[in-house]
Amino acid sequence: MATKPDQVIVEFTKYFNAGDTDGLLSMYEDGALLLLEPTSRPEECRDLRSVVQTYLDMKGTITIEASSALVVGDLALTHSRWRFAVPGDEPLVAVSAEVARRQPDGTWKYVIDNPYSGDILG
Repeated sequence: MATKPDQVIVEFTKYFNAGDTDGLLSMYEDGALLLLEPTSRPEECRDLRSVVQTYLDMKGTITIEASSALVVGDLALTHSRWRFAVPGDEPLVAVSAEVARRQPDGTWKYVIDNPYSGDILG
């Protein structure tokens, strides 16, 4: 349970590396957006369970190399540099940008998760 914005990525990583679909989904608000690819359109990313499962099916391990959080009230903008190692493939390293919101119970959840923010502008 993330009680601070910068803990969301820590919890995400824990669930991801454990292959825990439901744990990952618990890190997102209802209606949240998770981009599958740098060129994904928002309407392609609304089925969060499907997007999460696509990532988990790759059987990779994610490592967070650095992260930051900017907080204003109940909103936070977080960034992380992550490394995704997939068996038999070259590791992918990218920079993400996420928007998280404080929930009524004091926890933080993602509203928008763009794992490829460094690539979005081309």
